[in-house]
Amino acid sequence: MKFSLTLLLSILPFFSMAEAQATYRVFLKFFPEEAQMWGYAVSNDRFVQGNTQVEFTETPDQKIEFWLHGELKIDSILSGGKKIEYESEKVLYWENYNLVGRKTSIDNSALADPNSLEIHYSGFFNPSQARSLSDYMRVDKKEGIFLRSAGYSLWCPFFSVPEIIKVDFDEITVDIPAELEVVVGGKPIMEKVDGERKISAWKIPELEIYDVQITARPFRKRSGQNVWVYYLEDDQKAQEITDFAQNLKKIYFRSFRPVQETDPLYIVQMPEYGNISSNNVIGISGDVFDEFETELYSKSTIAHELVHPYVHIPIDRNDPMAALVIEGFPGFFHFYGLNQTESKEEFDLKKIMLKRQSSYLKKKESGKDWRGNDLPQEKPILEISFDEIGLYKDYFILSDRVGLFLYHLWTKMGDEKFSEFLKELFALSSIDYGTLESLTEKYLPGYSATLNIWLKTNDFPESLRIIE
Repeated sequence: MKFSLTLLLSILPFFSMAEAQATYRVFLKFFPEEAQMWGYAVSNDRFVQGNTQVEFTETPDQKIEFWLHGELKIDSILSGGKKIEYESEKVLYWENYNLVGRKTSIDNSALADPNSLEIHYSGFFNPSQARSLSDYMRVDKKEGIFLRSAGYSLWCPFFSVPEIIKVDFDEITVDIPAELEVVVGGKPIMEKVDGERKISAWKIPELEIYDVQITARPFRKRSGQNVWVYYLEDDQKAQEITDFAQNLKKIYFRSFRPVQETDPLYIVQMPEYGNISSNNVIGISGDVFDEFETELYSKSTIAHELVHPYVHIPIDRNDPMAALVIEGFPGFFHFYGLNQTESKEEFDLKKIMLKRQSSYLKKKESGKDWRGNDLPQEKPILEISFDEIGLYKDYFILSDRVGLFLYHLWTKMGDEKFSEFLKELFALSSIDYGTLESLTEKYLPGYSATLNIWLKTNDFPESLRIIE
């Protein structure tokens, strides 16, 4: 049985990067029957053949360096259609799940075309827990394909020189056995069955190269309102998850911005330790899938991923409010939905916010997260630039302080006024500090000074704290 995967990747500029760095065209073939590329017979159960065409938008300076998964080897590298010299070695590499990476270096003087490379490689993706018990990545004909991105399992070259982080995947075309279904992310743009093969194409908007994954299994599919559940056997559980997501979207529609069209969301049943989200794909491990009704973590993840378009307000990236609107709002308002779908026993928002407050106070005092890692320097919400969103979302200011601020507004206004406030807020076609201040004063007269403390300072006086 043959298995092939073709990816056309265009890496275009993101706001934090000045220029697009490269265009990728990648072809991968999994489980080839003629697995002879190493000069001797090998099992095709985990074998992969691939090639990646790279076009740089700017000529690299002197040296090019990229990484692949450590069980892959370089078969050849071409530039301008001609083979070129390179140096390649296996080295200890933390950013790959088996702790081994293949580091390849090229002197750009060797390039026949200074802006292009074609890299051919082959090898294996055997299971390994050398780095962590939660590293589920592997390629296995019987089990399926479970590949994450740079930082986990390097199935296409990850360039460190020149550095490529933000990417725009124009098209990912996947050719698999017809009995399998694949989930990549973004939007599907084509699918057809050709004999024993299934070919599908996906388009993914700009995102970090660390935020894409490929999963293929003999999935069943269930959908509703652009939410897709990919699962193995339990039709009833899949329907429960679909119904939950559809109910949330109805709540968001009537509570926030009434968005008609939203991007698809893919909820995928994964192997053990596969509770991983990337872009618009949410992985749920089999045990969590089976107990979904009582798994608040998975519900919260789905609720968060669904809320983004409903709490979007157009804003310029240079506006001081940008970080608050783009990441702060989605980081809290999914709780508003869960507060309506879940019982008080299952979802006690005050208890959740008390824990967040305790965590925030510890971080302010120590400058470290719960694992002891250094946090970015604390700064007021409105001093976080667009380019710093990645530093502050999920871990500190844009999750903890923004959440506490919005919860404080909610408790001060009360449910009815807060509901009216939200409808008016998310009906806005644009927003700045003055607009938010005026709207807040409309529903909570005299709040301007408090708003200033929340958004323009690091202060957290007792008067703003949640009382148990």
